Amino acid sequence: MTRLANLEQRQHQRRPANKPSTVYFLAQGVRGYASQRCRMTNISESGCHLSGLLPSQVPEFLYLVFDGVKVKFPCAVIARSDIGLHLKFLADLPTDTVEKLAQPKLRPKKPN
Repeated sequence: MTRLANLEQRQHQRRPANKPSTVYFLAQGVRGYASQRCRMTNISESGCHLSGLLPSQVPEFLYLVFDGVKVKFPCAVIARSDIGLHLKFLADLPTDTVEKLAQPKLRPKKPN
C-alpha cells in the first residue's frame, strides 16, 4: 500500500517560532567545537527547523542552544535543505517548554 503524499507523519504539532539560537558541534579535523548562529522557525516536542546557517557545514549530531535558555539540547539532523536544517531532539521536550519557546499566540485585546 502506498502512503498518501499529504499525510502528516509527525507525532507532535508544529508551532511557529522565531527564536535566535546557536548550534554547537565538533569541528572537523581539529579538537574543539565550532558554532553557527541561526534562527528556529518552528518547533514541536520532538524537533524543530532552523534557518540562517550553512547546513552543509553542520554534522549529523549537534547541540542546540536557544538565546536566553541555559540548557543545551542534543539533536540529530534528519533533513537538510538550502534554507536550513530539520532537527530531531534526542529526547522529546516537555510540552510546556515547547510552548515557551514557540512564538506567542496573538490574543485579542480585552475591552476596557
